[in-house]
Amino acid sequence: MLSLPELTETQREDVREACGFACVRCGVTIYRYLGLPDSPQTTLLCPTCHALVEEGRLTAAQVQGFHTNPVVRQRHFARDRMPFSSELPMLIVGGSRLLRDTPIPLMLDGEPILMFAPPRRSRGATRISLRLGDLDGDPVQVIQGNEWLPTDGSWRFLLRGDRYSVMAARGDGLAILRIVARNRIAVEHLRTTIRGRRLEVTPDWLEIDGKRHVNRIGSGALVGLEC
Repeated sequence: MLSLPELTETQREDVREACGFACVRCGVTIYRYLGLPDSPQTTLLCPTCHALVEEGRLTAAQVQGFHTNPVVRQRHFARDRMPFSSELPMLIVGGSRLLRDTPIPLMLDGEPILMFAPPRRSRGATRISLRLGDLDGDPVQVIQGNEWLPTDGSWRFLLRGDRYSVMAARGDGLAILRIVARNRIAVEHLRTTIRGRRLEVTPDWLEIDGKRHVNRIGSGALVGLEC
């Protein structure tokens, strides 16, 4: 089993750079920092690939091989399938015109639901953060700057084609982000309840506490919509 290392921010930056800012096996830009067995090195694996390690379907030696030659460094890897961009992404969400320069498109009851930021380095990945309500409606930080935080199986992550899908193991928390292009992301479906406040979002509309709206999210601001 790979370990969860204690790393400084400088060490994390070095790991991200060494791994190509993505899972070394599949290139997904949502990942965990994992220490390699019997080695001082740390690598990046997405939740799906880490689950393969936990299930014994991916050996430590295989992970070491991927770490030595990350897939994003290989010539065949299609970077346009993943959100690698030096710019803040343009967003398709809530029936609004294409959102530009909006780091936090949605806040619910004071909680930033989605956050986007450009990479710290030019060839890095768009930084994605996601906060959703748990079964009791308490806000949970699921992803922080591309780092997958849950370790108890309470949330699941899947790459389905060009979609990043996050689902609660219990309850109806859901976020599906479609990678339209390297700097364009569609919020294909998001739903959550936080402290009794209900939010559901598609590319065409958003629904707040049962009332549907179109074109309510502002562009070019720190926060697009606070509800």
